[in-house]
Amino acid sequence: MSTENKTLAGGWVITQGDTAIEKHPDALAAFEKASAGYVGVKFTPVALLATQIVSGKNYAILCKATPATLDPTTTLKIVIVYEDLNGNATITGVRDVLCTDYPVFAANCACSANDAAVLGGWHIALEPSINKHPDALAAIEKATAGMVGAKYEPIALLGTQIVAGKNYCILCRITPVTLDPKPTMKLVYVYEDTHGNAVITDIKEIIGAPVPGGFIANDGATDLDSNPEAKNAFEKATKDLLGVDYEPIAYLGYQIVSGKNYLILCESKIVVPDPIPSLTLVTVYEDLNGNCKIINTEPVVL
Repeated sequence: MSTENKTLAGGWVITQGDTAIEKHPDALAAFEKASAGYVGVKFTPVALLATQIVSGKNYAILCKATPATLDPTTTLKIVIVYEDLNGNATITGVRDVLCTDYPVFAANCACSANDAAVLGGWHIALEPSINKHPDALAAIEKATAGMVGAKYEPIALLGTQIVAGKNYCILCRITPVTLDPKPTMKLVYVYEDTHGNAVITDIKEIIGAPVPGGFIANDGATDLDSNPEAKNAFEKATKDLLGVDYEPIAYLGYQIVSGKNYLILCESKIVVPDPIPSLTLVTVYEDLNGNCKIINTEPVVL
């Protein structure tokens, strides 16, 4: 039996001692109930990483994840399972291991059995179009006013965070003011204080300046309807996809390979009751014969 006594912020308790899933029959039983009938990807539980007492119990379980495709690639995921007081269990979240910070991932985990919003945490924008959020648009305009050397074009609001004021995570196309400008795609973090003053606090790169063999940022409209090639490839690649729904937010750029890769920012929802939305970078590959498939998915961690 393991000793679970290392409590982190948010009520999560890191498993101490033997983490093998077989040593935790309650977690294994909850996982098996939650994943019964699950399609699209096979999760093989490996280890119980942490638990959280809520109105019931949350389990964070390290799993091998193998998609139900012709040429599957197995990856590692953290699967969050919620078991209510009546013993009903459901998967409420899936996190990429490479995007977490061990061993304190649970302190930053925004998983909740009942609501995606966490006090002090990031709230995913359900309507990401920047035009739907005049407050975010005004904040980034104030934060970039007077800046020289680059043009910031806000595309979508990805999330907000209530602090002593408000943080915004905004997808932007940034174009340098040069003779031969090449746009980039970046996440721009804007902090607006309680007096309405705004400043950029961080910038994370998604697609940088063009390099040989690399991705090239989309320099036109970012909606899929305005990019028929990308839209056609995305629809082909997701036509028979099971287990998760991807709703495209923005077409970010492309990469010439033996065929073409398209990078598309999506809102993703696991096909479970009351899914918690997350943000995912989806790479779609189209070969020279027009066959399309998803070759990579990368969670966007705000």
